[in-house]
Amino acid sequence: MKAMIEDRENIIQWQADPEFDIEDLKEISLKLWWQSVTEYPTFIKKISLKDKRNNEKRVEEFRKKLEKRLEALTEEKKKNEEWSKEIIQLIKELEVSIIGYENSCIDFFSRRGYSEVTEDFLNAVKEFDNRINPMDIFQAIRNVWIMNSIQILFDLEVRLTPAIFGYSMLYPYSDNYLDNEVIKKEDKVEFNNRFRQVLTGDKLCANNDLEGCIFRLVEKIEEQFPRRRFEGVYNSLLAIHTGQEKSLIQQKSLSLPYERDIMGISFEKGGSSVLADGYLVKGSLTREEEIFTFAYGTFLQIIDDLQDVEEDMKNGHMTIFSQVAGKWPLDPLVNKLFWYIEKVLGSFYINEGKDKEMLKNVIRESCRTMIMEAISTNKRFFSKKYLKDIEEYSMLRLTYFRKLKKKFSKSFSSKDINHICQALGNNR
Repeated sequence: MKAMIEDRENIIQWQADPEFDIEDLKEISLKLWWQSVTEYPTFIKKISLKDKRNNEKRVEEFRKKLEKRLEALTEEKKKNEEWSKEIIQLIKELEVSIIGYENSCIDFFSRRGYSEVTEDFLNAVKEFDNRINPMDIFQAIRNVWIMNSIQILFDLEVRLTPAIFGYSMLYPYSDNYLDNEVIKKEDKVEFNNRFRQVLTGDKLCANNDLEGCIFRLVEKIEEQFPRRRFEGVYNSLLAIHTGQEKSLIQQKSLSLPYERDIMGISFEKGGSSVLADGYLVKGSLTREEEIFTFAYGTFLQIIDDLQDVEEDMKNGHMTIFSQVAGKWPLDPLVNKLFWYIEKVLGSFYINEGKDKEMLKNVIRESCRTMIMEAISTNKRFFSKKYLKDIEEYSMLRLTYFRKLKKKFSKSFSSKDINHICQALGNNR
């Protein structure tokens, strides 16, 4: 605890410029990263093989029951809130029964207003674009929930605002276009240039439906935050846009370690994304709030890079993991990631309170689960000893994580995911 307090004091003292400065924020986060050790992380307790198998049995029962509920779902049942309660109850039962998972999320998030936000968001999506892919809706709603978590951390009411809707919907549209391997790089650059013009306040005529949606979403943000009064909001939007432009350097561009600033690019992209979440939640941020939201985004981005390491290698995308995977074990890098997350969550207190501590624990547990799942998917990039050691602290066997991902993909369609989101929205 003492070390964490010292970390925070050192960071705050190190701030030289009180104005918005993305390079400064990136440097602070990178400093925290390099200060993080590569030693094996300290977890609370080991989970026995017997308990792992019991957890897997309960997850499998949950998957089958959920699949049956969704198969039996009709248009009539959708109008009846009972089916939503059944799905929520299944999730609660799984939470309570899993050994090693002590943070109950559903009731906490429901109590804080996430259900109302989810329902409001799904209704707003239908009104905005009823042709959008359900998986894109799920991508957007995950960002809404992140922004809700920032509302809790900043002592704000948890609700859906025009800016939260606008920003969360922007990036399923733009990300899917920029990540499309079929689209030429020069077309992506042209798209990004026009997108930047709109973010700076230029009024352009949309060339296609995609641009039409993006331009309207920016207008929703402008309705809530007038440009003259909330300069930081638009600086943050331009920062994430710049981060995305730089991330194009990572695409189809093989490079050696230290040849390009791959770490800096990843930090800027991820950090700017959640920094923008913060600005679009609050309109203006204190310096410490800027640092926290930026750092929060960096570790989410690094986890994402770990999850995608195999695909990034195939596509020639450079990240801190794809550069070294297959050449050296990823063990120390993932250890460093665990410690970095602890530094970020422990070095900043955005006000204090029971709910904020609960939320930080939920973030910590969620990140740990995502990392365990990513390790299981990319086992060949880790040493055998590391896989054996890390598995002792996992709620599930690593081999089961891989099977579970395939089973869930086979069992649930994108429409099913949308129905589950609807059920969460009805949990009042």
